[in-house]
Amino acid sequence: MSRRTRTFIYAAAAFAVMLVMILLMAWQQGIDPFHPRTRMYWLAAVLAAVYLSLRGAVFIERLQYRRSQRQERTDTPSRLSRNIDDRMAARKARVEAARQKERSGEE
Repeated sequence: MSRRTRTFIYAAAAFAVMLVMILLMAWQQGIDPFHPRTRMYWLAAVLAAVYLSLRGAVFIERLQYRRSQRQERTDTPSRLSRNIDDRMAARKARVEAARQKERSGEE
């Protein structure tokens, strides 16, 4: 399944859930969302649901894509990750040296 298809499915499912929530909220309040006086307010809620469902679907799909890319990557660590390991080792050595100096100063 392509990324675009997955994004569309997520957006459609999220929009359907939000639309049901909007209609249930109107029903709970005893309001007719199709009445000419209040129809524009409910339409604004539906438009907000469209926007949020699209943005949420894109966000979720990007997270899943990056996670799958990270899992597929099994190559050796990069130069930068080795650099981080070296820096952490140097920091541990500095901390240990400071502790040794503090101990020798106390005695």
